[in-house]
Amino acid sequence: MEEFNRSLFLAINASADASLAMRELAVFLAQWVVLCVPLMLLVFWVLGERRQRMIVLYATLSIVLALACNLLIRELWFHPRPFMLGLGQNFLAHAPGASFPSDHASGMFAMAFALLLVNLRKTGLVLLALALLVSWARVYLGVHFPLDILGGCLVGLFSACMVHLTLAWREFDQRLLAIVEGAYLRLLASVRRGS
Repeated sequence: MEEFNRSLFLAINASADASLAMRELAVFLAQWVVLCVPLMLLVFWVLGERRQRMIVLYATLSIVLALACNLLIRELWFHPRPFMLGLGQNFLAHAPGASFPSDHASGMFAMAFALLLVNLRKTGLVLLALALLVSWARVYLGVHFPLDILGGCLVGLFSACMVHLTLAWREFDQRLLAIVEGAYLRLLASVRRGS
């Protein structure tokens, strides 16, 4: 399996003479597209009604659970990044550390699957496509192996499903949203009073 992972990585990873335009596109995808996730969640929460805030709750909890799962997995099993093994080309500055599973992939896929599970199909599919592009870019630039991405995808799917099942149980989502909205409105009121 490790040999397959390395071979696939080398097939996707940019060569030393890869075009600058292609590398810049990959850097944009790998670093900046991920920022659309918190920005989108913030816009949905601030400008949205209760339905949009419920979606934000599902997506945020799915992302948080996915990242927590990644921490646990890394504690149990360390897998180095390709550049730590001197494998392929690295075009993205990154601290050495565990590569499996990819946090970027986990977070992006968790949000995409969370949106799909709450029947926001078009937006969920767009985010799924963005997750695939971000994931490709991180392998292309040399900071992840393909199986890191697959692991992130599976962690994202697991997290979104677990959050969906938990929040749907006895309408727990309604009660939790009421608590979070109440805290948000109190914070907003105190900020307005302070300014």
